Amino acid sequence: MINYKAFKDCISDQEDELIIYASDSFSQFPQRNLSATSKSDRAIPVASSNDLVVLRGELDSEYHQWLRSFGLGSDFIVDYGEPPTGMTLSELIINNPEPIQKIIKKTGRKPVYVPWFSGDKENEVAKILEGDLFGAPESETLKYNDKASFKLICQQLNIPVVGGVSFKMQSLKEDNYMMMENIIKGYLQRYSTVILRGALGEFGMSLYKTQGDDIAEIYKEISATGEKIIIIEPFLNVSSSPGDQWVISRDGSINHVGMQDQICKEGMIHTGTINTVVHSVDDSAYIVETSRKIVNEMARTGYIGVVGIDYIVSDEGIFPVENNARFNGSSYPILIVDQIKQLNIEVPVWKFIKFKTTPCTFLELQNRLKLTIFDGEKSNSIFPFNCEALSDTGSLSFIFLAENKSQILELEEKVRDLCFCFV
Repeated sequence: MINYKAFKDCISDQEDELIIYASDSFSQFPQRNLSATSKSDRAIPVASSNDLVVLRGELDSEYHQWLRSFGLGSDFIVDYGEPPTGMTLSELIINNPEPIQKIIKKTGRKPVYVPWFSGDKENEVAKILEGDLFGAPESETLKYNDKASFKLICQQLNIPVVGGVSFKMQSLKEDNYMMMENIIKGYLQRYSTVILRGALGEFGMSLYKTQGDDIAEIYKEISATGEKIIIIEPFLNVSSSPGDQWVISRDGSINHVGMQDQICKEGMIHTGTINTVVHSVDDSAYIVETSRKIVNEMARTGYIGVVGIDYIVSDEGIFPVENNARFNGSSYPILIVDQIKQLNIEVPVWKFIKFKTTPCTFLELQNRLKLTIFDGEKSNSIFPFNCEALSDTGSLSFIFLAENKSQILELEEKVRDLCFCFV
């Protein structure tokens, strides 16, 4: 049975439970480069006043005050003041759980630990805090999040997938490179471009396109990442990239949160999301039915948590290409928009995009955006979030809130005029 509860109610709808958001992506990456950042402050505008948000860095008081002026966010915040690299947020909590335990004792509510990615350390935190984990055992998380494993599961469920092979990297063997080159050149006899995807890579890590002239360079780069399995596939002519989001609650119930269209740089790297879909009713129905089969299987094997299944709509068919068995980039805009709607503001259309600008404080950002920034009342406005690195690198995200698509375009144009660059 499919339910259609609000996203947050799928996590907890019990007043005697304390939701603890720990939105740190580091636990997903045994090896990570500079493209993997914590982004733990994404949860600040997601939280209600009675939730708890845990940050690895320091709280940006200007941003927090701006949120609280509209009644968004929470005053229950623990910030560990750590640099943007190093231990995972769960490891920081394990080393020093006392600040969180004090708030749990103060509220008298049972904690529900809500991490970005569910691994062994996240399970350990839930036990230390004597609460529940909104997540799965690490084995379940890895099984579905791994692109090669997910592709095999789809085939076992008789779900069509993009043709291709899973290739085992053996970087010290010369014939391993020759084998990869031969596979790629085989596909290039029929297709103009081939895509290579690391089974575990995210945020554009271990993700490449080739037309055959740079295979040696790509092989060296992949070898340096430590990826063990690479998926080699033809790069299809894609018209849209829907993302279908589901949640399996702690009681095993299956909830459909909704479908959005993804914005992908060079047809590969996710840089944003819009909540309206451009494909047909039949295509949407096929995607939902396909997702249902996948999510039913996940619930059967014991997975709990957020599921974001990415598809491509191509000339050759509709195919699932990735299972984000964790919170994902689109989860936070959905939750934030839900919170904004609690202010009695209608948001028919929204669009989330990652941006970069000149490093500045949040107060300076407010002054730059002026009348376009969200004010707690108007529906056509810009909502900044993920501002953790704003003062250091100028990176942040915007949600454009609008009544229609043309107003979204107007807001985007204003942002471009202010020298914000799409990531």
